[in-house]
Amino acid sequence: MNRKDIFYQDKQNCHIAFSHIASNITNPALLEIDELYGAADVLSIQNAKKHRKILLELAIVGTLLTITFLLYSAAALYGVILACVIFIIFLFIIHKVANRIDCHRKYLEYRILAETLRVQFFLSVSGISKCIVDILPWFIKMGVPWIEEVLTELPKVDISDKKSILNCWIINQKEYHENALARAEIKKRRDDRITMIVIAVTIFVYVFAVFFEYFVYNSSSIDFDTNIVRMILKIVLGTMSAVSLFTGSYYGKMSLSNSIDDHRRMIALYMKAEEEILENGENEELLIFLAREFLIENSTWYAYQNKNKPDFII
Repeated sequence: MNRKDIFYQDKQNCHIAFSHIASNITNPALLEIDELYGAADVLSIQNAKKHRKILLELAIVGTLLTITFLLYSAAALYGVILACVIFIIFLFIIHKVANRIDCHRKYLEYRILAETLRVQFFLSVSGISKCIVDILPWFIKMGVPWIEEVLTELPKVDISDKKSILNCWIINQKEYHENALARAEIKKRRDDRITMIVIAVTIFVYVFAVFFEYFVYNSSSIDFDTNIVRMILKIVLGTMSAVSLFTGSYYGKMSLSNSIDDHRRMIALYMKAEEEILENGENEELLIFLAREFLIENSTWYAYQNKNKPDFII
């Protein structure tokens, strides 16, 4: 079964109410575009949740595996090697499930389809007859060819009933990216905060270890077991490495810096479009330029998010 057929099968099997681009749509062709958008949007969100859950599971199990092996090697708790094997089996199972349900690919490709259909909808509503396939980036045509197949099968829209898209597209999308930017920045600050704590603790432990070894070297009589202190230092440093592994495996797979840059560019783009529309009206040249830039941004998003597949790393 090809990917287009898989999408239509997922659409048929989806029991969640589809979202809508706009309300009170009466044009039959626009209704069909809206239905396809709603399916792609809901399915993308569903698969995004599954993908993030799998990333979290892989990050947690991978971190526990690191800590468990640390206890085995540094604390000489040899029995926990069995737990290491169990965690490796868990990692293998989670990775196999991720490949089977194919949630990462569906999350990205269904989102690209949804956003492309959204653009086609608003171009048609604004009275522009141009087919979105004509301005679809080459990267998407070559990388996700089944999306072009879906788009070429869209019905022709009667564009005689032209409407303004300033509020429903330009302003609405600008507000969406402003809210998404705020959420991404919160996650980025959380990731940065954890990273700084790990760095600070690691530096402190290394400095403490230097002074400790200097004290041991110059002390003539020591009334405690220095190996216990060294073991604790190794465990703390190993734990910090495990925390770094967790943040890299989870937050690192979200490409937060790229997402923040994307949202800022899109906010600037929609602000510029809003200003020009208020000054010169909704002319075809401006709206096609906006649609093309939007699709390019989606291609960029797909390119870097496509690298964030759930990996089986030990």
